[in-house]
Amino acid sequence: MRKKFGIEGSWFRGEEPDERRTDLDLGALDSYAMRLSWTSGPWAAQASGARLHLPEAITPYDADRLTGSVAYTNAARRVTAWMFAFGQNREIHGNFEAYLFEATIKASVRGMVYTRAESVDKDILDAGFHPRGVFHRHRHSQVGALTVGYQYDLLQTKAGTFAVGGDVTGYTVPLNLQDSYGSPSSYHLFIHYSLGAVAMSGMMHH
Repeated sequence: MRKKFGIEGSWFRGEEPDERRTDLDLGALDSYAMRLSWTSGPWAAQASGARLHLPEAITPYDADRLTGSVAYTNAARRVTAWMFAFGQNREIHGNFEAYLFEATIKASVRGMVYTRAESVDKDILDAGFHPRGVFHRHRHSQVGALTVGYQYDLLQTKAGTFAVGGDVTGYTVPLNLQDSYGSPSSYHLFIHYSLGAVAMSGMMHH
């Protein structure tokens, strides 16, 4: 089983672009990031960290960003692929974390079930411009979502694969947001085309 390790680094401008999307926002290279990765057969993992200089115009403070993930992909198994990921933003107003799990399950030769669960910590109640010197801990709102979907291959040709599918998503809303957002849900129907002879059972949808 072949194992592979990798290390990547980048040096860039951390400030978000302005509202003029037709020009280049040049400036000093003031932020940096590093990523470590590992793969071994069907397994893959990575961890990264970044130091961002003034990334958000409405919150003019530096921030740190951390991520990590573990993934497994094997088209020969019933559960063909899954991934767990974690991320955290460390800001002056508090630390905000996010979690993600997704999987693709082979239901038949032409059909598959996919699912995605995520939980994100947001500061929606305290969004807005914060000038330097104005500091307070933001209120946290943990928002979650669970998606379950199905895709079926209708036609497989040398030119590609045509499939249809749909999914439903339910959301969990914390008490401090329920008056504004209630208990939302969403539905999604789609037609999917894969160029070439792509094996459906090895794909992750999200």
